[in-house]
Amino acid sequence: MKDDKARRPQAKRKRVKSKGRRGRTPTDSRPLAGSGPERREAVAPESPGGLRWIYGVQPVLEALKSRGDRVEKIWLAYGRSGPSIQRILEQAKGQKVPVSYKGRAALDAKAGTAKHQGLLALLSGIEALALAPFLRRLSADRRRFLVLLDAVQDPHNLGAILRTACACGVEGVLLPKHRTSPLTPAAVKASAGAATWVPLVRVGNAAEALRSLRRKGIFVIGADASAKETIYDQDFRRDVCVVIGGEAKGLRPVIRQLCDGLVSIPMAGPIDSLNASVAAGILFYEAVRQRREFASKADGPVSGEQDPTPPAVR
Repeated sequence: MKDDKARRPQAKRKRVKSKGRRGRTPTDSRPLAGSGPERREAVAPESPGGLRWIYGVQPVLEALKSRGDRVEKIWLAYGRSGPSIQRILEQAKGQKVPVSYKGRAALDAKAGTAKHQGLLALLSGIEALALAPFLRRLSADRRRFLVLLDAVQDPHNLGAILRTACACGVEGVLLPKHRTSPLTPAAVKASAGAATWVPLVRVGNAAEALRSLRRKGIFVIGADASAKETIYDQDFRRDVCVVIGGEAKGLRPVIRQLCDGLVSIPMAGPIDSLNASVAAGILFYEAVRQRREFASKADGPVSGEQDPTPPAVR
């Protein structure tokens, strides 16, 4: 009997430990044992002013070109070479950015993925502006071209939209703090470095941000597949903010109600919807087309008119 009593507490502790392991679900947000901060870096939320790893040849090169003073250091995989790598090494040397050579396993662990092209860079932070100071610093003699992303949750879509927005001369991309993908290293890589060029604006509430823009006289145009008016019927030559909805459900009802106009993209084939980043690109370039035509007849410059050569064929 004494032996049985002595063993009971130990058996109970084992059952509690086993229950704790079974209690973890696949969606549990707690970090797994041994994951460490390096493993979480690739999916860490944006923290303006904090350190952030980015990866990929083009994102690192654009970071050096656009904000070299914020590149703290570069990690390069052993044996990595080529013209693009040589350009990065020369740029880093000119800006006195230290370069360390590492094994692939170290880069995999830091990036959280093996798709880093053998190159990582540590940035001191990709600045995200607040809405009020961003609007104050915009030039008064230009017609506004802004974008708000509402519930775009795929980091690859976010990056692709930022890349197209940068190419189209968008003056700022508004990113709500909730329901929208954070600017992860995967998003930066998908943007091909555009995330370090286009101004990013953090807003606490998408609906309130749209109300602020409307008070400033900015016309809000939402992309909605069910809209009767197409992108070719809408006037993008004025001060505009284009709103792109989420991948699954599009614009939320509260956001749709705050739009001054809703537009759809004409579909000629059997498919009735497009990827969010593809739809955004079509819509942005229709705005660019209208603005460039208008710019030839107007006195003031218009965002998106500066270079008539599309980046893809430059």
